[in-house]
Amino acid sequence: MSKYAALVEDENDIFGGTPKSKLWDMLNTAHEDVSKELIDDIVTSYACMEQIIKQTIGEEVINKYLNNYYIENQEEIEEVKKSLYMEFVGNLVYKMPQ
Repeated sequence: MSKYAALVEDENDIFGGTPKSKLWDMLNTAHEDVSKELIDDIVTSYACMEQIIKQTIGEEVINKYLNNYYIENQEEIEEVKKSLYMEFVGNLVYKMPQ
């Protein structure tokens, strides 16, 4: 059981849904500038990671490698995704004007 499993085990949890659905709820209700800043931060991180991978293994190998890795590690990746969604919600709440 992951460290966040108790928080997302059903639709009646403290988040009122899954980490993914809560992020989308928050993005839709947060101030537009705050939502845009969060998405820009996520895209910046993704771009940095993509560049590191390109320099390490080459652009042509990336998609094949990512697909194979996901297939082999699907459960672990899904748990990491839940944690990331929760992190992004926390970042969004933190950046919201008081």
